[in-house]
Amino acid sequence: MNTYTDSDSAPKPAPRATFQTIVYTMATQAMIALGEIESPISHETKVDLRQAKYLIDSLQVLLDKTKGNLDETERGALINILAEVQMKFVEKND
Repeated sequence: MNTYTDSDSAPKPAPRATFQTIVYTMATQAMIALGEIESPISHETKVDLRQAKYLIDSLQVLLDKTKGNLDETERGALINILAEVQMKFVEKND
């Protein structure tokens, strides 16, 4: 079993890797790059549109390449998250 330790406690089991975890992780990174979420490392908000675009494009690739292989919940979550980060990108790019 994989474990990790955060700064406040004893080792914890690593989160289960799932498709949705991958999507949420990428979306969170995109929101950090868009300055919508504070960086957990620097504790600052900073806009990096180049990085945000890369992550949004990567989510689009996931959607395209997994067509027909996702259940309705996975596909719906990916479509909704992709739309949300795309809209934030457009807002920041105006």
